[in-house]
Amino acid sequence: MPRPPRFFISPEQVIDQRIHITGEDVRHIATVLRMKTGDELLLCDGKGTEYTVKIAQVGRTEIAAGIMNQSKRAVRFPLITLGQGLPKSDKMDWIVQKATELGVSHIIPLVTERTIVKIKDEEKRIARWQKISREAAMQSNRPDIPSIGHFVLFKDFLRTPNSELRTLNLLPWEEGIEPIKNVLRQHPDVKSIVVLVGPEGGFSRTEAAHARDKGFHEVSLGPNILRTETAAIAVLGMIGYEYY
Repeated sequence: MPRPPRFFISPEQVIDQRIHITGEDVRHIATVLRMKTGDELLLCDGKGTEYTVKIAQVGRTEIAAGIMNQSKRAVRFPLITLGQGLPKSDKMDWIVQKATELGVSHIIPLVTERTIVKIKDEEKRIARWQKISREAAMQSNRPDIPSIGHFVLFKDFLRTPNSELRTLNLLPWEEGIEPIKNVLRQHPDVKSIVVLVGPEGGFSRTEAAHARDKGFHEVSLGPNILRTETAAIAVLGMIGYEYY
């Protein structure tokens, strides 16, 4: 028997034994999927709790559903924060989508020395990336949705202290010598990882030195120079292979 369609909700939409679905999902459930009273859905609150529900009422702007069962899915560790140097064009859309599929927890758009895109429409861009992240999390059956942070200057990001215990900081860089697998295998019990990926042109030597001074390990992803979008996905895949 196929699994029911799966959607994300916010915890505030759960009231007693009912969940009220609103927004764009109403049209998708009622019009695209043509679901009706009595049909079942899977609803996830983005924090690991998943509800099996039965549709009780379908309205034009809201669908009411009764909770049949609920379960908790553990969020996997280590939690990964991707500090991504802002790339040109729509490459960030692709990075957000694929990083979500590969398990990233937080994505921070970084403004670096070699960032060449114009920094404008920040709120609009973040809203777009958050929507892409939500859709990718839904498609990949994740229990949570990665958060998209505001634009941050690279130097300011490095100034922000990381209070998480057992955090591993990684800087994939074209001049890095240590293979990333060596560093990952030296830290089997980390709870969180922060990985920095430069924009087109990579990080400058000054930026790399500042990151190194802040405890980041300069690591190599292999002998070839990778595009920024390729580097982001490659490093997340390597982390996932080692820890998941």
